[in-house]
Order: sequence, then C-alpha cells, then structure tokens
Amino acid sequence: MKQPINTLWGGAFHQQTSDAVIAFTAGRDMAVIPPADEVLVPYDLWVNTAHTVMLAKTGIIPLSDAAILLRGLATLEREVNAGKFTLDPQAEDVHTAIEFWLTRQVGPEVAGKIHTGRSRNDQVVTDMRLFLRDQVINLVRNGLMLLETLIDLTDTHKSVPVPGFTHHQHAMVTTLGHVFAAMASMINRDLTRLQTWYELHNVSPLGNAASFGTSFPIDRTMTAKMLGFDGPDDNSLDAITNRWEPEGDLMYALTALMNHCSVLSETLILFSMPEFGFITLADSFCTGSSMMPQKKNPDPLEVVKGKASLLHGLLLSVLSVGKNAFIGYNRDSQITKSVVMDAVRECIDVPVVLAGLLTSIVVDSKTMETWSGRGFVGVTVMMEQLACQYNLPMRKAKQIVERAVKMSGNCDHVTYPAMKQALADLGVEVPINEDDVVAMQTPQYALSVMKSYGSPGRHSMKAAGNKIHKQYREHARWVVRKLQDKDHAKQLMEKMVDGLLKGGE
Repeated sequence: MKQPINTLWGGAFHQQTSDAVIAFTAGRDMAVIPPADEVLVPYDLWVNTAHTVMLAKTGIIPLSDAAILLRGLATLEREVNAGKFTLDPQAEDVHTAIEFWLTRQVGPEVAGKIHTGRSRNDQVVTDMRLFLRDQVINLVRNGLMLLETLIDLTDTHKSVPVPGFTHHQHAMVTTLGHVFAAMASMINRDLTRLQTWYELHNVSPLGNAASFGTSFPIDRTMTAKMLGFDGPDDNSLDAITNRWEPEGDLMYALTALMNHCSVLSETLILFSMPEFGFITLADSFCTGSSMMPQKKNPDPLEVVKGKASLLHGLLLSVLSVGKNAFIGYNRDSQITKSVVMDAVRECIDVPVVLAGLLTSIVVDSKTMETWSGRGFVGVTVMMEQLACQYNLPMRKAKQIVERAVKMSGNCDHVTYPAMKQALADLGVEVPINEDDVVAMQTPQYALSVMKSYGSPGRHSMKAAGNKIHKQYREHARWVVRKLQDKDHAKQLMEKMVDGLLKGGE
C-alpha cells in the first residue's frame, strides 16, 4: 500500500485518496484565487482585436494605426500566454491595464485610438459575456460526464429492488436504476437550462458605449461575428443597465444544478451509512479523521452540499444588485463580476467529481432487496391490486389494508390471518389465499405490475431510457457545435487581421 497522501489519517484505507479529491475538499481554504480582471485578460484581448479590426474596416481609424495596434495586441497575447504579463496595480481595471501597456509600447497617439467608439461599460459587459459563454460550454461538457455515468448506472441497476422513501420512511418498492434515472432526469434538465442561457444571451453588447451608443459609424454586426455572437443586441441601454442579468440567469442555472447534485450527495451519504448498507464508497473518494482511526468520511459529498448552500447566497447577491439599477450604468453592478466568478469556480468541477465517485461505488444488491421486503413497503401495490383484481373501490381497499397492517403487529408485512380478519371485519369477500397475500408484497411482484410511464416498471424504464440516451447525444452535439462556432469566429477574425496587416505594411 502506498503511503497515504495525508499522514494525519488514511492508515486504515486500502486505496489512497486522489489528489483531485484532496484539492476538491480543501477548496479555497488552500487555493490561490486570481483577481477577477486577471481572468478577463484573454477575453479583453479578443474584444480589443475585434474592435480594432472593425475601426479600420469602417475607416474610423487609419489602416496603418490599426496595424500597429494589432501587432501590439498580438505581442501582448504572447506575453500573457507565457505568463509574463501581470495587471498593473496602478491601473483601475483590465481594460486600462491593457491600454496602458499599449501606450508604453506604441505611444499615446496610436494607443489612444483603440478606445474610439466604445466605453469600458460595454467593454466589460462583452468580456463577461464571452467568459460566461465559455463557462456554460464547460459546465455542459462536465455535466455530460455526470449524466453519462447516471445513465450507465440506470442501465446496470434497472432491476435491482430498493425501498423508496417519503418522509424518510419506507414508502414503496422501486429500483436503484429508477433512483439513478431520476437523478439523470435532473441533470438532463440542468444541461437544457444552461443551453437556454446560451441561446438567450449570445448577443453582442460591444458598441453600446457608456449606455447610449456612439456617433461614430461603427459596425456592430462585424464585431459580433468576430466574437461568435448571433448578432448585436437591440438596445444600447438594456445590456448596460441589466449587466447583472446574464450573471443572474447563469447563477440560477448553477443553483438548480447544485441543488440536484446536493440531493444526489445526500442520498449517497445515507445509502452508504452502516444503518443502510446499500452502497460502499471507494477509499479514493473519502477522507479520514485526524483523531478517530476507523473513520472513513464522505467529505466530497458533504462539500458538494456546502457549495450548494453557498450558491444560494451568491445568487441572492446578484439579484439584489439588479433590482436597484437606475437606467444606464451603475458602479454597484461591478460586484457581480467577482460573485459570478466565485459561483462558477465553486461549481465547475462538481459534476466531474460526482461522476468519478459514482463510477467507483460498490452496490450491495442483496441488502437492498432484503430491505425492499420490510417495513410494509409492499402493501401499497397490494392495495392497488385488491382494487384492480377484485373490483373494489380504492378507498375500501385502503381500509382493508390499513386494518390488516394494524393487526399484523411487528411483522414487516401483512400476514394472511390479518388480511382474513380485516376482510371479515369490513364485510368484504374476495377469493384471496395465503400465497396471493405473500406474493403481492414481494418486490419482484410490485415491479412486475408497475404500468405507469415514469415508474420503475420494465417497459417504462426502457422507454424513458431510450429518450434520455437521445437527449444525451443532443447535448453532446450542442457542445461540439458551440466550440465550432467559437473556432469559426476566431478564424474569421484572424483572417481579417491578416488582411489588414498585409494592407498596412
């Protein structure tokens, strides 16, 4: 056995906890978080380049000046990629830092022209739109890993009985596959919600200037194409006033995703408790105690729950900023930048971690099947079948079974004597025998008679499974298309830059 990564615990583990899990559970307690505007540097360079190309193409600035600016931006991009560029503490923001850098390189007469026809207001909103768009693609891609894992587990365990719960009490029999299918449905909906964000907000704010447009004859459609947007937005005041809105929409989608991941985590925690014993979590996805030698803790799952709670507060922060906006730019909207970056940073790896954890679980199907025959978990189906097979009113069938449960005492199921007595007490005669009473309460019987679509019945699970497999493929194709759209936009811009540089020589 390898030396545990953390010498304070792990001596009883059979597997070493992975570095990724250690980093995930430590989180920002140990991580160095970059300044918000440092994250935006690549996006601001992209926006600056597209804007400069447009200024030259429309004749707003001379071609020769545009060529100097474009070469300077290309040099700066190489420095950024090499880790040689740092934000100047004297600069107010990333936009100013880049313009200051250009001024030092090419002089104020040329560098001062890059800001023609725009404001930092539309510039930062565009930067953030590009950043958020990338995060949506990454979240969908990571979410696909979790969705695929849940679909695989659904297929593998579609016939494994497990008690279903309401109010944390035994309710009816279902299957472990049905439970995983429910989780898959949640994540599938989250991915759809993220894609809806993209379709709603993939319009360009660049050119809105301070909030009220510009008198320069800029071509906003041209810059929108070079940045991969569907087109420019329709009102210069809208995007600047509602700077919080794309952030808020994404953070709601993130909050819903994290709520679902939290539900999944809580279920796995309970199912892995010795009192349940339904599943075993791998050592590589658990941590230990610095004091108690026997402990094997589901820390990653608890961290997911904590992150979900954090998202609730961050979402409320952004929504609160948005409700106070007066038309036009307001500096308080600046806070949404770091808030949404925190939200993305906390969530981005959650689906990947959960996918890995789920892949490594060990399922105890015998224990689950045993508990699927206890706690009167089969009596609801028996009640329905009494009504169905013997043409009894549902309410009468329920009265019979309730009385039989009461008279069965501490048994885990309705006994035949109790059923006979209940029928006699209520004056109901049906030709039911002891074998029928026993069989109707078995998990296999309950699952065999499930008819409704969406239930754990075999035909329902097959139909729903086919549907979610198709939806998974559609999500995967969406990611490919959006990455291609981004590549095409950058290729278009690079082609236009090359043409301008050749013309400006």
